[in-house]
Amino acid sequence: MSIRFSFPTWIALSWAAAIILALVLNVPFGIPNQWVWERRLDTSFEPTWVLASIVVLLAACLLAYLTKGSLLSDSKKTAAILFALFVLAIFFRFFVSVLLPQSSRPVPAFWSLVIISPVATSFYDEGRNLEQQGLSEYLRHYHEQLQSKPFHAATHPPGLPMLFWFWRRVAMTPTMQKLVPLDEVSLKVIRKIYIHIAPPLRPNRVYPSDADLKASWWVAFFCFLCSIAAMLIWAWTAWQLKPNPAVVPLIATTPSTLWWQTTVDSIHLLFVTLTFTSAFFWMKRRKMLGAVLTGLWAGWALWLAFKNAVPLLCIALWLLWESAKKGNRLTLTQLFVSLLLVFSPYLFAWLLFGFQPLETFKAASAAHHAQAGAHARSYLPWVFVNFADFAMGLGGAWFGLLPICLWNWHKEQFRPSLTVATLLILTALDFSGMVRGEVTRIWMPFIPLLTFDAIKSLPQSQRDVTLMAFIQGSTAIALQIHFEFLRPF
Repeated sequence: MSIRFSFPTWIALSWAAAIILALVLNVPFGIPNQWVWERRLDTSFEPTWVLASIVVLLAACLLAYLTKGSLLSDSKKTAAILFALFVLAIFFRFFVSVLLPQSSRPVPAFWSLVIISPVATSFYDEGRNLEQQGLSEYLRHYHEQLQSKPFHAATHPPGLPMLFWFWRRVAMTPTMQKLVPLDEVSLKVIRKIYIHIAPPLRPNRVYPSDADLKASWWVAFFCFLCSIAAMLIWAWTAWQLKPNPAVVPLIATTPSTLWWQTTVDSIHLLFVTLTFTSAFFWMKRRKMLGAVLTGLWAGWALWLAFKNAVPLLCIALWLLWESAKKGNRLTLTQLFVSLLLVFSPYLFAWLLFGFQPLETFKAASAAHHAQAGAHARSYLPWVFVNFADFAMGLGGAWFGLLPICLWNWHKEQFRPSLTVATLLILTALDFSGMVRGEVTRIWMPFIPLLTFDAIKSLPQSQRDVTLMAFIQGSTAIALQIHFEFLRPF
């Protein structure tokens, strides 16, 4: 008896097999001597956590498989199933977030280090600098100080330092400090590694207090909550397009969104996801509230990082494309209000505090050029390797659905498509040579946009869809075990 699979399922299976084969053959994931994802020296993972991740993933896939046929008949049953799937998805993502080798434990200490390390992000230090200078002074002289700021912070607008400053203040309260799962031994581990990291970068620096070490764990936890929120909003929006319970495990198992759950990348993912969800309902109902929400979330996303302008451009291109259709046009008033809100954080910072947006952008662009190393890496190889790297983080299920989505788009006479708009922008970005390496992480906010229409192309067989989700999640766990996607130094 032969088993027949749909075309997307075969692609997902083939992609997973190719990934495993590359791991076995020790193929470099990147370009040697330029950029590669480093393999772990320690792969001694706790079997209990690995097994727990697989069991929860299997439970979510089985629930989606068994309940598909009875969803639309009973609204209460549908709500209960969705709630159960969301709970299983949250547990799965939590289990993956604590999957660390023995040498990187205890887990709370690792989470704290990723946030407080001056190498990993440096935004925690910036939040502390903001508190010392005061908001007005910090914003007024931000463009002048950008050149002297540490790695990563020198390439961003002040949104992330402001957010970290706020989270730090919350985390420094006595109640929050008592709830931190860090004992004295864990604090000593963090301090030892921090002191090992810091001297070569900034001599004579003031090392963080125990309170700051504890507060940094809370910041990591807040980033984790952003990751969970992004997943839930993305899945809920996908459900509006395709009411199939399998969309929840498909979205929850997207590999790159699993590997950086406790970092600032989850913050970018959340705000871009909020923007595209607001844009979706704005286009669907064409109400002023949709324009306002889209503009507000897009404004926050741009205030957090200049690079978020690119996924926001994908959403804007799709909105204009959709609006060009006869009978589906957005009003000029709504478009103007939304566009004004996009730039409102910069406008208010300039009017109230003397912040200089253009000078900040110039200084950040120069720092990005120096830090990214793109000028020192080969152009042509990265044009191809970038897409292979991105496909790894995208996951076999989505990678399998995209060709079907594009074929359906062709058959539907090239209707407006957010997936196509995103693919065009990503291709242009890739060929520009601005980014050469690490796109699995850097391009993560594009994934909800790229899969927006692909979700409509799910196979008819529920067996195939849930199998794709299970393969995608299992491959993500296998890659997590073999590669150091996340480290504090």
